[in-house]
Amino acid sequence: MFNNGIVNYENYNNVEKNLKNVLNLANTSQNAKAVEEEIYYNTAKNVGRSLNVTDYNSLSEKIMELGIGQIVITNMSDEKVVFRLYDCFTCSDMENIGKPVCYFEAGILAGAVSTISKQDMDAVEVRCNALGDSYCEFDVTKASGTKKSFNDDSDGEKTDINMLYLTINSLKLAKSKNQIQSQSQRSTQDNKKLNDALENALEADNFNQNIIDSIPNYLAVIDSSGMVVRINKKYQEFLSSAFKKDTSIISLAWESKYLEVLATGAPAIWQQQISGKEHIIFESPILEAKAVLRQVIPVESDFIKLLLDKISVLEEQIDSKKKAGETEHATLHDPKVMVASAEMIDLVNYIKKVAKTDASILMRGESGTGKTMFAEVVHQESPRSHQPFIYIDCTTIPKNFFETELFGYTPGAFTGANKKGKIGKLEMAQGGTVFLDEIAEIPIEIQSKLLRFLQEKKFEKMGAVTTQQVDTRVIAATSQNLEAMIGAGLFRKDLYYRLNVINIVLPPLRERSQEIPGLAERILLQISQETGAAVKKIEAAGLQELMNYSWPGNIRELENLIKRLTFLVDDPVISRAAIEKELNTAESLNVFAGVAKNEIKENEKDLIVRVLQNCRDNKSAAAAKLGITRQTLYNKIKKYNITF
Repeated sequence: MFNNGIVNYENYNNVEKNLKNVLNLANTSQNAKAVEEEIYYNTAKNVGRSLNVTDYNSLSEKIMELGIGQIVITNMSDEKVVFRLYDCFTCSDMENIGKPVCYFEAGILAGAVSTISKQDMDAVEVRCNALGDSYCEFDVTKASGTKKSFNDDSDGEKTDINMLYLTINSLKLAKSKNQIQSQSQRSTQDNKKLNDALENALEADNFNQNIIDSIPNYLAVIDSSGMVVRINKKYQEFLSSAFKKDTSIISLAWESKYLEVLATGAPAIWQQQISGKEHIIFESPILEAKAVLRQVIPVESDFIKLLLDKISVLEEQIDSKKKAGETEHATLHDPKVMVASAEMIDLVNYIKKVAKTDASILMRGESGTGKTMFAEVVHQESPRSHQPFIYIDCTTIPKNFFETELFGYTPGAFTGANKKGKIGKLEMAQGGTVFLDEIAEIPIEIQSKLLRFLQEKKFEKMGAVTTQQVDTRVIAATSQNLEAMIGAGLFRKDLYYRLNVINIVLPPLRERSQEIPGLAERILLQISQETGAAVKKIEAAGLQELMNYSWPGNIRELENLIKRLTFLVDDPVISRAAIEKELNTAESLNVFAGVAKNEIKENEKDLIVRVLQNCRDNKSAAAAKLGITRQTLYNKIKKYNITF
């Protein structure tokens, strides 16, 4: 059975039969292959259209939900969109067969992009695991009209769904068949090598008797007629009688399954009492020699004891991992990052997965939720971890300095410029990662240059006449509503799509209160290391108070509160009463700050509106009267959404 969230079906036999009937419509095997590829492609294209994706970010999420793989957009223009697909459903486990095979994935992307772009698109696979590549790559371009949609001749929705069942089942069966064939071929090759070695040994006069005598188990070789043709010294001693070559197992009164082993080619194992003691008997085929290798192992032997001890150790390790729960799967390179809630464990596992790619990441979340910390986690978990991680706080850069901060400038680029020029932050992060915190603060005129860098990894320094190319991954973060800013014309839509290939949303602390005890412990330990004082504890009732608080300032507010408590409380244990007192103070300040902030905001907005009206919307005159620069006035007009 296969269930991908869209379809649910169970009968593989009917599916295979139906597929054969469809393919038999073709006259030749070559035509049959073409029909098969068209079925996969066109049916998937119809499915892609029905996914109801509205942008490339939702497409990326939908592809991961379907289990088809993980997409990264590597190029986007008016002519085409280039996708890379990692962990491809069809070909991720395939060896090089010299041709691309992912018609189904190509169809899904073609249909989905057709919906997004509102025009008919086609996809061609240019790289594939089946070509020896480590990922698949698809060029999606405007449809030429040569490909025929499968639905053109369909009888409606029922036929389309039936073909969807047929296609995905067939793909799954084909993939399983390829895996089984590959594994079978490897196993056959290994067994052949072993059998050849044993055959050569059997044909040799001395049969390397010294080797088989050195084996501690009782060892013998039985031929196809039931005669014991070889036996080791240990087995002879166990029989307590002189052994003659070519003795029948019947005369030795052995219970053997050699005929069954030779007939099936599969080994046999059972337990038997011999001379009043339990033994394990293992008989395995020597295929080309048409013989059976027989091993007899006492249950009380050192070998069995060692095996049982090893099993016990493994069982203890499994039990330990079960008790540890899902947290085991959230282990990160950074020991400071600890998560406890199911939501954060899932998020960390997702971060570990996407960190392995070079896709741009957009982190969303309230101020203080840990966006910077998790951006560093992405870098540490990525193949770029040994290269620079450059942090850029976009809120601290004056508007006129964004270009030089990001891209740098050449000597003499402008009056007052450093004579040696300046290296931009993007170039400083060569080979590594740059983190743009509060990306919404970047002026819109600089956003176009950043977009080009994300698309081509190229830029020109201020004052330069040559283009530089830098291999730097970009992670961006914001606490603002970028979608609303796009609607207001304050943020480029194409830059948003380029950044938002992978979307990571960090929940506020009030929604993951299970994290608070671990965070508090980590903060207390950090304070102890910084001050050299003994590590303080928080009593259980106090921890509960912390977990019940709403934390409008998130983790940053928690850190500040605990730091204050460590300085105010002299006792080694921070009491509930001390915590309640600080939380009450914090709530009062938050209420006052919220009211004051709103009052200041409204008063300033009213003042700007009145001055603009008096100056008849002359921005320069209004800025002069307000005692601010013209650019600051523009920023405040945007901030307060002042319209005229």
